Amino acid sequence: YMADPEGYQKLVDAGDADGVMKLLTNEVVEAKVLRRSRLKAATYGTEPLLADLPPLESQGEKTSIVAAAAASAVVAAIEAMGDDESSSKLKNKVCPSTVESIYRDLIIPLTKDIEVAYLFRRCGREPPPQYAPDRMSTDPL
Repeated sequence: YMADPEGYQKLVDAGDADGVMKLLTNEVVEAKVLRRSRLKAATYGTEPLLADLPPLESQGEKTSIVAAAAASAVVAAIEAMGDDESSSKLKNKVCPSTVESIYRDLIIPLTKDIEVAYLFRRCGREPPPQYAPDRMSTDPL
């Protein structure tokens, strides 16, 4: 909103919810969010390689533990950015592409719907029916 308050106000005054949606959509940011969600699912949803290391007995072993954890994260990240077949070989707790699709198909669109409704209210107008808050809590996914 702060980047173009006049633009949002004009669109809201015209009742152009699609225009507001277009103005607030930032495809570059959405792509980064999708990539990051997939990466986090792969990194945090995989058993770390250090699970096979012996117990830590001295301070000197911390370096090897940290190196193993970093290597585990790198392997998970590389495999998450690949195809789903390589991801399935990893024994992930959750499929990274599934998390990415949840963000793409549910979280991002719902967030944008809420933003459109908010921007209409901020500009002094009621949001169109398709963006009404009561609709969002009752529509089936």
